Parts: sequence; C-alpha cells; structure tokens
Amino acid sequence: MAAKPTVSPDELRTIPLMRGFGDEQLASILGLFGPVGDLSGPLFRQGDRAEAFYLLTRGEVSLQEGEGESFQLRPLAVIGELGALTGRLRNCTAHVAQGAELWQVPINLLLELFDREPQIGLGFQQNLMHVVADKIARDQVRLQDMRANIVRTQKAMKQMRDLLLESQDTVISAPLHDTIDSLINRNRRVNYRVEPPAALPAVVRFDDGITAPVVQISRTHVSFPLAARPSAGSRLSAVLGLGGPEIPISGVVLRTVGERVDVELDLLIDEFAGALEGYLTRVQMLDFLV
Repeated sequence: MAAKPTVSPDELRTIPLMRGFGDEQLASILGLFGPVGDLSGPLFRQGDRAEAFYLLTRGEVSLQEGEGESFQLRPLAVIGELGALTGRLRNCTAHVAQGAELWQVPINLLLELFDREPQIGLGFQQNLMHVVADKIARDQVRLQDMRANIVRTQKAMKQMRDLLLESQDTVISAPLHDTIDSLINRNRRVNYRVEPPAALPAVVRFDDGITAPVVQISRTHVSFPLAARPSAGSRLSAVLGLGGPEIPISGVVLRTVGERVDVELDLLIDEFAGALEGYLTRVQMLDFLV
C-alpha cells in the first residue's frame, strides 16, 4: 500500500481549505496525496505551471518571490493550492529544508474526486472563495497603508521642491529639483498601471494586421509584447481594443524590455479618454470587495 500522510481530521480542519469537511470526506481527500520523492532541488520555481499542490507535515519550506522577502512555512500547511486550483503560474520559488516531509496531490486527481463526490467539490469551492476573500481584504488594508505612505511622501517631496525653488541656487539645486519633480510626477495616481485580467483583455492592433495583447496599461502608458522591437524614442500608432470599445492611440516608445514595448501615450481626446477611463475602472474594481 502506498504511503499516506499520518494527519488526523482535526489537524486537517485547522487548514482553511479543509474546513467544514467530515472525517470520511477528509479521508477521501487525504487518500489522493502521495509523497514528494526528490527534494534535492526547489519544489517549484517562479513561472512554473501549477499542476499540483502540497501538504507540509514535517520540516520547513521557504517561499521567495524574486529577490524579495522570504517566508518560512511550517507544519501543518498547504502550499500552492490557489495556483493549482486556478491554473496560474507560480509567482515564487519554493525551497525545501533538509528533513522536510511533503505530500502532493495532482490537480487532475482532485478534479476527478470532485466529479465523483460533488459535495467535496462544492466545499472546496466555498473554502477557496473564503480564502481568496480574506486575502483580498488583507491586501486592501496593506494598499490603504501604502497609499497613505505615498500621500505623505508626495507632500514631503513637494515641500522640498518648493524649498529648493525659494532658496538660493547652488550646484546641487537644479539636479535635486529635477529628481524630486520627476518622482512626484511618477508617483501620481494617474500613472498607476494595471494588468488586464483574462475576463477583460485588451489588445493593440496595428495597420499591418499584427495584434499584441496588452500586459500593462494606465491612463498615460501601455505595454505589450512585439517581436519587431522598435527603438526607444520612435513613434507608434495603433488601435487599442478594450474588450469592446476601440480607440486610436499614438505615442512614443520609452523602452523595450525583452519583447515588451513600453509606450507613453499622446493626449487622448475626451471621448477616447473616457473610454479608457471606463475600462481602467472596470479592471480596478476587480481588486475591491464591495
């Protein structure tokens, strides 16, 4: 008989994703888990496609996004359940400490269980919605703190800029003023960019028929992948499709990063600016709990 995790139902119910299930239902879920064999390298890497999620029953796993902060997970914990259940790419790398004990369930086996036992599938869906709602609520608190910090920073920088303008010029006055002024303009809310979600895709269509998906967009900038990379400073014109409305756009190429092209948009007439504003509002509302 294949090895299975030795975890009690009460222990499993401490995990938000497993709450509300009966002992028999938890046994059916637990029966899908198998041991993770090779723990010599990362459990998964940032950018990997999520095809399973994991149960940590002993030891530690650290999660790190790029060069950012590392988070240490200890038992009892599930790892990567949101990515696995939604089909998203991993947004961090998971490193397993020596001596850790990990179990995995392929997402296809879990979906087969949902087909056989719809009540388990419904329970997973409800728990997943609670997990995501709680995460969004916590993110809203953090975003409010960040916005408050940005407002305070903007006010302080404006005071420093005004002080420089009112003070006697020195060799550092002009470069300091220009740097502070650039930061103030960059931090303005109008420059905040969003990533179009799958439910509200945006595309850029050129006169030669080439179409590129928009990966970032704001009131003043748009970014998209393009194999024929234009040089910085060159001008582009196209039609921007906003999941329904289409508006003509033009602008200057700021930079290319790999195949991604960042364009600063020319000023839009009121009608087209209103269409873009409406699209951005719909996208931003997906990040709010109402």
